[in-house]
Amino acid sequence: MNLCIDVGNTQVKFGLYNAKGELCSFFRNPELTVEFLQTILTDFEVKNAILSSVRVENEAAFAFLEERLDKVLSLSPDVLVPIESVYETPKTLGNDRLAVVVGATVLYPNEGVLVVDAGTCITYDFITASGVYMGGSILPGINMRFRALHELTAKLPLIEAETLDVFIGTSTKTSIQTGIMQGVLHELKGFRTQYGRQFGNIRLIVTGGDASYFESQLKNEIFAQPNLVLIGLNKILDYNIQ
Repeated sequence: MNLCIDVGNTQVKFGLYNAKGELCSFFRNPELTVEFLQTILTDFEVKNAILSSVRVENEAAFAFLEERLDKVLSLSPDVLVPIESVYETPKTLGNDRLAVVVGATVLYPNEGVLVVDAGTCITYDFITASGVYMGGSILPGINMRFRALHELTAKLPLIEAETLDVFIGTSTKTSIQTGIMQGVLHELKGFRTQYGRQFGNIRLIVTGGDASYFESQLKNEIFAQPNLVLIGLNKILDYNIQ
């Protein structure tokens, strides 16, 4: 069984995959700790593991896994991946961005896919039908935009995200809410149109903590996959142990 670990900005996700590539168990934890890993290894027969982190690496946790498993990978630019890439600065490419496009090829092989990861930041990443990662864009996430309006101005209040049925704000609060929530929605539509013009018919996958907002606003137009990073990590791990 493979253990895939996605250390994000706000939480850690753990996915256990069988030999068929099926997700058997899923866990969340605020931190990556040896104690939590010990519990997983006690309850499941794990043979291999892969770790992807956007934070500082947890050396103790990695060493713990290395001592107990057949193969343990920490995703980095030096790890072999089952796709090609034309990204000009691979050493600065976030592990989560790399993992989601690999995950996209598992779900939609031989198709062009635009992946939107709506988390702390919103990232757009595109992989062609022939499996070439082209790159994408990085934008502030929804909560980051609300904080920026409050922290970088003298009088604007800190407002929480809320989906409204209108697009015209009639107060400062709703003007901020419609501006940000409708703004990110129009960004997504614009990116999708632009990529479609250049690459033809493409798939659109949304993942990340704020994916539900896009899914509710664009029903039947997108595919929401909350565990896309884990799917990609499992594919990368299998690619390195075959």
